[in-house]
Amino acid sequence: MAGVIKKATGLTGMHVAKNPLHTLTALYNKILRAVAKMPQEAAYRRYTEQIVSERVKIVSTTPNVLEIEQKINCGQVEELIMQAENELTLARKMLGWKPWESLVKQAPATQWAWPPANLPELK
Repeated sequence: MAGVIKKATGLTGMHVAKNPLHTLTALYNKILRAVAKMPQEAAYRRYTEQIVSERVKIVSTTPNVLEIEQKINCGQVEELIMQAENELTLARKMLGWKPWESLVKQAPATQWAWPPANLPELK
């Protein structure tokens, strides 16, 4: 951690990461591999690749954890690890859900009508 040893995160239940740079790099690379399996035109793939690629560049070029936290600006490195774990889980679920594919059947015309009390009875 570039000479500074963090003793606590200050967040209840969140322990200090032992090797945050390695962990973040591994998670970000796993996310990139997961989204690479999606079609190029999928919006989730495009935006996730863009964000994660920027973060990979920051992590690989910055040896200081404090600087990484400041450049990414999304919390402490332990929070970044948690976010990356959650994103990896979501990316793997998206591969199963395939939201880029068309609907199996057309959605009803009143699907987004509000308030629901004004909707005709469904039969």
